[in-house]
Amino acid sequence: MKLFSIIPALIIASLGNSHGGLISVGEHVDLRWRWETTNGWTAKAVAESDPENPYNPDDIFLPLSDKPYIVGNSSISGARFPQSASPDFSFTGQTPGGPLWIAVQGTPGLGEAWPGFDNNQSANTFGSYISSDLRLSQSTPRPYITITLDSYIPPAGIASHFSMWSRSSNSRPIVWMSTYDQSNEDQYTFVAGTHTHSNWGFTALGIHRIKIRASAFLGPGQTNPTGSSAVETLTFAIGPFANWQATHFSSAELDEIEISGPNADPDHDGLKNIVEFGFGLPPRNGAAMPEIVGLGLPQMSMVEENGVFYEIIEYPTRRIADQTAPLVYLPEFSSDLSTWSDLNVVTTATDFTGSSISLNPVWQKVSSRRAVGTTRQVSGFGRIILNSPSS
Repeated sequence: MKLFSIIPALIIASLGNSHGGLISVGEHVDLRWRWETTNGWTAKAVAESDPENPYNPDDIFLPLSDKPYIVGNSSISGARFPQSASPDFSFTGQTPGGPLWIAVQGTPGLGEAWPGFDNNQSANTFGSYISSDLRLSQSTPRPYITITLDSYIPPAGIASHFSMWSRSSNSRPIVWMSTYDQSNEDQYTFVAGTHTHSNWGFTALGIHRIKIRASAFLGPGQTNPTGSSAVETLTFAIGPFANWQATHFSSAELDEIEISGPNADPDHDGLKNIVEFGFGLPPRNGAAMPEIVGLGLPQMSMVEENGVFYEIIEYPTRRIADQTAPLVYLPEFSSDLSTWSDLNVVTTATDFTGSSISLNPVWQKVSSRRAVGTTRQVSGFGRIILNSPSS
């Protein structure tokens, strides 16, 4: 019996590109802005778990899951909220009830990014003044640092919006930035020498790039502007596929759909990125070896049970969990490579055991089979079609 797995039967070997991806920082992390007379503005991403070794913002990504937010249970909580029906929240650009992924101002779920801003310089570094920005609650002059949205790059091919807001004392949102509602200037202002958080909202799964810059006044008061800092980029990866992309591709490559997109094949092995993602393969090594033992391309076989022969495809799948757009696996069989069918195919899933048990939170073992009669077939073919989630 001829055995075929997925899309092509021939795998072309390639050394690929050894360059790795970004570092995932799914925890409390602050973008720390500093002004120095000799060097101007600098920015570092300071993670709470290792504050002595800050990151360059270009080297990291901030993950948000496609799981629902669960109040009071951070161990299982995700980042997905239903869009509020209140007109107060229309600035997000999402329709009421639609999904909105938020890096929250409050308590995030375990493994979710919790980004903020800080500055650890003395208060007299900058000039103090009362700002004309009505979004600020102020009665005395303060040394403000202003963060301005330079640009927003949404996921390739997807109409998406980004917004940033905080809650006022009456629970209504104070909107700092919104790519949907342009009624306010896209600026966030905080007091020098402090640490602050707000809500960062996104209306789609995928890779989102937020480009921002800082400025302030050296004083006295609102005089002697520092000028704007260099533009810093924060990369948010929302959902499993975006997380996988950010883990495997550089910051520049994430902007190139021909390299990091679901239909790209950067290692030229004939397997698209979405296929490598779906079966646990590295996108930069054409040898098609799995990243973890237990994963890999589908395997096909024939077995006899009680006088009946069955064609079987065995393969790993990513768990659906509670995602809005999970990867869908469709097994099909053919006797001639011309007509394919999923009729009478029975699919079962089980947990991994033994040395592969650690895969179970994300993966499961799947077997798809169909009966072909009481006579062993001369040839048979199987394939798995992957329906890509939003990316």
